[in-house]
Amino acid sequence: MHGFSLSSATPLASHYRPEPAGHEGGSIVVGDWESPTNFSPLFNQEVPAAQIDAMLYDGLVRRDANLDPVADLVARVPTLDNGDVTWNHAAATMDVTYSLLPGLRWSDGQPLTSADVAFTWRLIVNPQVQGVLSVDGYSAISRIDIHDARRFTLHFDHIYPKYLDLFPAVLPQHRLAGISPAGLGDDPFWSLPDVVSGPFKISDLIPDDHVTLVRNDAWSQGRSGRRPHLDRILYKVYPDAGQLISAAKAGQVALALEIPDEQLAGLGKVGELTVEHQSQLAYEQVTFNQADPNPMTGHPAPWKSDPMLLQALRMAVDRPAMLKKFFNNQAVVPESPIPSVLTAFHDPDVSLAYDLAGATRLLDADGWKAGADGIRVKNGRRLSFQLVTELGSPVRDAVRDGLVAQWRKLGAEVSAGDVHPSELFSGYAQGGVLERGQFEAGLWTWSIGPDPDGIYPIEDSTQIPSDQNQGQGSNFGRFSNAEIDRDLDRGRNSLNLGDRARAYAAFERAYARLGYELPLFERVLVVVATPHLHNLAPNPAPDTSFWNAADWWLE
Repeated sequence: MHGFSLSSATPLASHYRPEPAGHEGGSIVVGDWESPTNFSPLFNQEVPAAQIDAMLYDGLVRRDANLDPVADLVARVPTLDNGDVTWNHAAATMDVTYSLLPGLRWSDGQPLTSADVAFTWRLIVNPQVQGVLSVDGYSAISRIDIHDARRFTLHFDHIYPKYLDLFPAVLPQHRLAGISPAGLGDDPFWSLPDVVSGPFKISDLIPDDHVTLVRNDAWSQGRSGRRPHLDRILYKVYPDAGQLISAAKAGQVALALEIPDEQLAGLGKVGELTVEHQSQLAYEQVTFNQADPNPMTGHPAPWKSDPMLLQALRMAVDRPAMLKKFFNNQAVVPESPIPSVLTAFHDPDVSLAYDLAGATRLLDADGWKAGADGIRVKNGRRLSFQLVTELGSPVRDAVRDGLVAQWRKLGAEVSAGDVHPSELFSGYAQGGVLERGQFEAGLWTWSIGPDPDGIYPIEDSTQIPSDQNQGQGSNFGRFSNAEIDRDLDRGRNSLNLGDRARAYAAFERAYARLGYELPLFERVLVVVATPHLHNLAPNPAPDTSFWNAADWWLE
């Protein structure tokens, strides 16, 4: 159980130990097929930008490849067990105290102190700063007490179990304080940051072509003699994934990132290169909209108040066969939205097996009778609905068509639809398909963080977007169940891992019984690398494959 012990209150420290460098210096070329537009961890969630940000900005705590916490700018990971976290049960508040490493420096030589952490927090929660990706967790901090240049305490006005994932990047107060909050998001600083805290800094950049990063020697200050081993990392952008893979096979790149799903089954032989697979903290699933009436059709979906139908639709899908066909068996079949890597939070007895015959018997017993054309009917209503997905993904289209075909064997008439991403993902006020619930069944990916509380926004009934909550929340399937709500609240209102593990195991049991979603597979992070690059340890999220770039060394 990575990073967890049910006899312990809070996460255990990482066991990550990098291989000692056998060689110092050298350069590598890293290939990607998407280009970053700017390097702002506050405002930009592009994957290539996040990759580079991980080398430019250090945070308080990182996550290793197993999602275990690793102290980064701080001397140790704060926990209940070591006394750095205190919890007031009666008031449901908590305090977290951090101690920065002594002697930390920004790349320009200025000291990195507690004041920089407080400055970063004030920017994130400042309403004048437009475009911040998320204030979740930061808004729960009522104040920060700075004890001295190294030590500070975060005071939370409610329990926030994801506290270790706050401040993945700390920003330089001495460089950014003079910029008006309203103009911060568009400031030129983010295009080419000139003051950074990470192991590398940018020396050269040509948009849509490459970014050159060189060792940040100031990073070693405060780190007991540690230093980045590589001299230089060239982040090269290729026009498409196919050319990137070809470049890797030709030995032109030492590391190829973001190999798309559609390339997995046909990746083929890559010579002496190694292929690293890691389940991401995201899962592809079918959402069965529970809205009554459905905003798109004006009447309830056929599965409303019919859990046997939902179970039959789920049982009739051969998920392992899909994985073999589309992903060369490299993906994981999940049983719930909680990522498989978070092993402590699963009920091992919850599973869903493919059983078309069993699904057929369920529908027969439920009153769904096959008509002359093979489509089932109950109380005069045909078992017919639309399955919609995002336009432009060949693999997702193929998965959708496979679902349609499998459900046809069950006697369900399913039409295939697709929606442009701009319509699908638009906000509530803009009439977005998801936000407004304008679908019957949908196929897309949910992203979850490294804590099981990441499922709260997509599963709790308070997170159904509505006029009353100004469209807040991501429960687009309009699920509403008191048992699920209770379990999710229990999970997020405790810091004791044993209590949380039991709460999320109970959630999984209810989730499996109710069948509001059908998890299909976990997304896969795939990187192709030369075996001469040591200490590469792909991270599924949120710290990217560059979380330990300082430890990389080349034979």
